[in-house]
Amino acid sequence: MLRTERGRMSRERWMHLLLLGFAISVIVHVLIMLRLWWVQLPGRIDEGPAPVELSLQSLPPQVETPPSEVELPDPSPQVAGEITPEPDELPNLSADLASDNPAADTYGAIEAPGVGAIVGPGGAGSGIGIGSGKGGGGTSFFGVGGRGSRFAFIVDVSGSMEQENRIGTAIAELKRSVAALPDYTQFFVVLYASEAILPDFAREGWQRANRSNVARLRSWLDGIPPQGGTIPLPAFEAVFKLEPEPDVIFFLTDGEIPPDTVAAVNQMVRESRSDVSINTIGFSSQAGQVPLIEIAKANRGVFRFVPSQMPAGGGVP
Repeated sequence: MLRTERGRMSRERWMHLLLLGFAISVIVHVLIMLRLWWVQLPGRIDEGPAPVELSLQSLPPQVETPPSEVELPDPSPQVAGEITPEPDELPNLSADLASDNPAADTYGAIEAPGVGAIVGPGGAGSGIGIGSGKGGGGTSFFGVGGRGSRFAFIVDVSGSMEQENRIGTAIAELKRSVAALPDYTQFFVVLYASEAILPDFAREGWQRANRSNVARLRSWLDGIPPQGGTIPLPAFEAVFKLEPEPDVIFFLTDGEIPPDTVAAVNQMVRESRSDVSINTIGFSSQAGQVPLIEIAKANRGVFRFVPSQMPAGGGVP
């Protein structure tokens, strides 16, 4: 009797398990069918992640700067036999500065003691005289180079400059030198004879070397005649009143200057406590070279003698 009861209960248990499995199977199949129906529903779009498009952009075209807008120094060899300052006396000298004045190639070099270089006719070698100066822009004046941010030009227009059209040659080279300055540098021009000769716009002080200021200077220079004696001190005084002080001074004369000029210029430099370099140019006449040499040697500069009979196209625009 007990065995029969156990067999009945076992059959009922299996029956319940079969029914439970069938019910679970039905539910699973129904869910599968609903899922298939949902996926294939007409008009339905299953939005997935947005597609990512990758494209290679072409490189921008290379921009070529016109040659006229680029300031590139023209390296040139140093004059053979030229004496230049020791390296510790040239903290910011750049050897890549040179002149585009072909006349400089006609001047020979002779040795001179001390700081600076003397260039005169009849010597050996050729090239450009390199003066000292601070970093920044650069230009050259009758083959003497200088670097810095502020450039002063002191140029003789005395009566003797009328001979051999010296004044025309000097003014033409002055125009070229100022025009060669980068437009972020500044310049100041003083002409002198018996006194300093300055343009009206000199009251503004340093002039930025942009096109309008260079054009204004060129226009003023066209109306200057040779006149008077050779007294450069008032011109130096005008330059040393500028603030800040100049980095490079180019000083040109064609004759003898008063004997007290050297001491007075050196005193101005000491009082200004600046490290300005003063480059001197003896133009046409070899008279009076000694004080020019002394000024250049005492003030980290270069002296150069330039004959007035320059070759065709020799630095004159």
